[in-house]
Amino acid sequence: MNRTVLFTAAHAHFPDTDPLGGGKAVADFLIRQSPHWQVLSPQTTGLTLPKPLAELSEWEYARFCRQFERVTTAAILQHDPAQCVVLTNDISEGPDFARLGKLGYRLVSIWHVDVVDYFCRMYLRNWVRPERAARWSRYRWLPDVLQLVFHKQADCVRSSARLIVPSAPMKDVILRCYPDCPPANMVVMPWGNLAGVKSEASVREIGRDRPPGCPNQYAARPAACPRFLIGVAPYPAEDEVVIMTLSRLSPEKGIERLIKALRHLDTLNYRVWICGAPAFMQGQRYAARLRRLAGDRVEFLGHVTGARKAALLQRADLFVSASRHESYGLTIAEAAAAGCRIVSHQHYGAAGTVVDCSQPRELARVLTDLIRAGRTVKSSLAEPVNPVAERVEAVLTALA
Repeated sequence: MNRTVLFTAAHAHFPDTDPLGGGKAVADFLIRQSPHWQVLSPQTTGLTLPKPLAELSEWEYARFCRQFERVTTAAILQHDPAQCVVLTNDISEGPDFARLGKLGYRLVSIWHVDVVDYFCRMYLRNWVRPERAARWSRYRWLPDVLQLVFHKQADCVRSSARLIVPSAPMKDVILRCYPDCPPANMVVMPWGNLAGVKSEASVREIGRDRPPGCPNQYAARPAACPRFLIGVAPYPAEDEVVIMTLSRLSPEKGIERLIKALRHLDTLNYRVWICGAPAFMQGQRYAARLRRLAGDRVEFLGHVTGARKAALLQRADLFVSASRHESYGLTIAEAAAAGCRIVSHQHYGAAGTVVDCSQPRELARVLTDLIRAGRTVKSSLAEPVNPVAERVEAVLTALA
């Protein structure tokens, strides 16, 4: 493709130690696979933050969205619309869609979250359907933080030549909310496993000595031993079933649903690993609540990446996604690639055994049956090449 690809990504170029979630994972993956793109991120545009991005409050994050909108829009306007395609990794954080659309820029938007749907579920507790709430974009008097939800998303739909969404249910909701959006403009593109279960990046030093029980083959390189990478003590017994979650610690992830279900299990042959760090709005309060609820079989391992994450997934038997809202579920794809049995709530990324995770006894019944079935037998199948970057390139090329 001869046209320049301008890729705006508010969560790109941050360290892997920052718990920024799926938007960052997708942006980093696409940037690695497409080095010819011109990336507009906070780092490349010179935008500085008063504190870590994941620690911003709702109002602070809204201010960041507007700042990033201004700097990315200004950078895009330096390019001839006939000579570029704009790919946005963000909605609320994205550039000025309406202005760029009127000037003839070809826009392709990647949707990680339907912000209106998320707002209705998490802030309005499903009291208002997203189809009705989407109409609020007509109200110009809304405070700016709500304009970022309702006006910005409506502008994105109207101005984008293509909308890339990770799941068919998400596409259906968007089309119900914006009936004027041509279905042909929507591209359903599940991301698959972006991490790769055999990643050797970011090996975390947990100790200098070979841990107890580590096989002799790792004597010269203890950092490669799974027990070393996992870094939990005591290490799970050979027949102990490990239940794992992997997400940022924030209310929409529904991790307390799993913890509450543990009280009703009819077996004790399990251990739970909660992997993730507090992030974004209400994250710290939510993490403190989880620790108050957790019993002695629950371990909080913090934000994990690279080889340690791969080692944890390889040892885990069950992976639970109890999220109230999930557009796709990148970590579900990672866990499935690692051979874990999946238990998930009825969200857009549901996979494996689907259960109403809001009902503790129902979730406990499913988990009890799976634990009693014993450890998960895993095979060492090679991870297939993920073609999603080529599919994004194809969408961009079709517009060139």
